[in-house]
Amino acid sequence: VYPCFHRFVHYGSYGAYPPQGHQQGPPGQYGAPPPGGAPYGGGYGGAPAPSGPGRHATPQELSAYRNLLIATIQERQLQSFYPPDKLENVVRGLENAPDRIQQLMREWNVGQEVAMDVIKLSLFDTVLYVDDSGSIQFEEDGSRLTQLRQILGLISTAASKFDQDGVSIRFMNSDERGDHIRSREDAEALVSRVRFSGLTPMGTSLKNKVLDPLVAGPARSGRLEKPVLVITITDGQPAGEPHGAVKDAIRSVTDELARTRYGRGGVSFQFAQVGTDLHARQFLAKLDEDPILGGLIDCTSSFEVEQDEMARANPPVNLTRELWVAKVMLGAIDASYDTKDEKSQAPPPPAGGQYGGYGQAPAYGQPQGGYPPQQGYGGQQGYAHPPPQQGYGQPPQQQGYAQPPQQQYGGYSSPPPGQGGPYGQPGYPPQQGYGAPPPRRY
Repeated sequence: VYPCFHRFVHYGSYGAYPPQGHQQGPPGQYGAPPPGGAPYGGGYGGAPAPSGPGRHATPQELSAYRNLLIATIQERQLQSFYPPDKLENVVRGLENAPDRIQQLMREWNVGQEVAMDVIKLSLFDTVLYVDDSGSIQFEEDGSRLTQLRQILGLISTAASKFDQDGVSIRFMNSDERGDHIRSREDAEALVSRVRFSGLTPMGTSLKNKVLDPLVAGPARSGRLEKPVLVITITDGQPAGEPHGAVKDAIRSVTDELARTRYGRGGVSFQFAQVGTDLHARQFLAKLDEDPILGGLIDCTSSFEVEQDEMARANPPVNLTRELWVAKVMLGAIDASYDTKDEKSQAPPPPAGGQYGGYGQAPAYGQPQGGYPPQQGYGGQQGYAHPPPQQGYGQPPQQQGYAQPPQQQYGGYSSPPPGQGGPYGQPGYPPQQGYGAPPPRRY
């Protein structure tokens, strides 16, 4: 089962059309605005956002970033991690985001929509869990190790553009470890110290090196500051451990989180393949389609497989490694990057983030699952309801970052009469942008 890269294709592919507010860029730019075009946040009757190096985000841009993050909070049920005041701290940290978005667009040759989506990673602690078995180095003339190094460098650099924490890296066999990895050079230095050898104890080391110390342990003591995104990069199926160890590790930690105030949204899983091993592809496909765990994870086939699929599409699509990496980074936290055949054929989930069997998401600003309201946000009904997203290029509904919007989530006021109820229930239409499952493109 191959993910549908409908957000990455040229206009016309799979019936796609230019994102709202974007001008069609030159071939290969995936919707990037032409040089000198107004950045997102300008226009609509007002002066364009200023350009040039070092500029800060406009109020409209900060509003767009806030909407983007709220949609992810809703979808992944992260309300317990991000009460309104903590969310505002994250938004304030994005004042320099415009330059970094433009930089990512240039470096990765992607459109603004994909570059802005990377902002969502600022809500998570990202852990790269790496297969360092012998086959990585010796199979396919060493190309798997080359690809692995490229992937680690790309993710480390991109994830650090909007979050100075960087990423953490753990290995299945080696005890080498890295934290606050922020660049390709940091990742290369760490990998150079690792001897690739041994088998693939994927589930055992996932539990012992990642989930217990970085997720379950902090959750038990109430010290899990951010939800954790675990990106596993492997070239094969598990070996040298009990059958079902991967599923057991995932099930154990999600069940434990469900019994805490953090909820199941405290951890998300991505599995990505390097190399072309058929057994690895079949293992990941079964994991992706698992009736119980499939909704908790996302699996991505190797770049070569995905590129071949896109090249044979009608019309054909040139899938770059950067776009493939974007899917790897975002597929587990944004359902629109995780559009698989079996999901697109199923009835759409209710608006408000009922993904993966998590259940109905509480209104933003409301506590999860029976836990008492936390001080300072439990009763803020106005903050609980973000306005329906209009998509990129639409005029923001807020009047300005410093001005209190009328009856919106930032106004700390109650919703108007007749519009009550949690987000996604009667009175509030489902989001048409982020946080809602995309339409089928094939």
